Amino acid sequence: MRIINRAAPLLLLLAAACAQTGTVQTAATVPPSFCGKGADSLDSPPGKVWWDANRWRYADDEAATKAYALLVGGASPWPDWYSAYDSTLPAGTRFQMAIGGTQTPEMPGSFGTFDRITSVEDVRERLAVRDDWKPQVDRVVTYEVVTPVPVKIGPIGPQVDPKSCRYLAGRWSQFQAMVPRGTLFSHLKVVEVRPIR
Repeated sequence: MRIINRAAPLLLLLAAACAQTGTVQTAATVPPSFCGKGADSLDSPPGKVWWDANRWRYADDEAATKAYALLVGGASPWPDWYSAYDSTLPAGTRFQMAIGGTQTPEMPGSFGTFDRITSVEDVRERLAVRDDWKPQVDRVVTYEVVTPVPVKIGPIGPQVDPKSCRYLAGRWSQFQAMVPRGTLFSHLKVVEVRPIR
């Protein structure tokens, strides 16, 4: 009994710390197994999370409902409040990109980030990469630009993943390479490839 009495303050402190996260409910906390009416519904888990995080940004419920419908139907890489700007990545610029499955470092996609990717959860949640876009993610490539790359730059917009029924908040940095498909690697060199889980 003395051990329990002595441990009680510590247990209360730990419980309080766990209960007070103060974070927005995101992909990691939305149950992916049940989507109810479908991810396009505001009654779905991602719809509820989006509403809780974003309803305040709109003058009324009707405007917020339309914004969610645009998000689900449009899948823009940028937030609805942002216009990506044109720039050029100069030689020497380093960035990271997640790859997986049969994709090799010599086959980069069109989007990269200036943030350090440490996990698959970073890719899904912070880079807002939907399961139907990239079903398998298991490696991160750090590239260095060797010849200038024209890009659009901005923050990553949120996505709703209909396959996993999750709201993916995004928010990290990103660029979209504005070069013909399949030619980006001619502007790059591989610095490092490492696994992630």
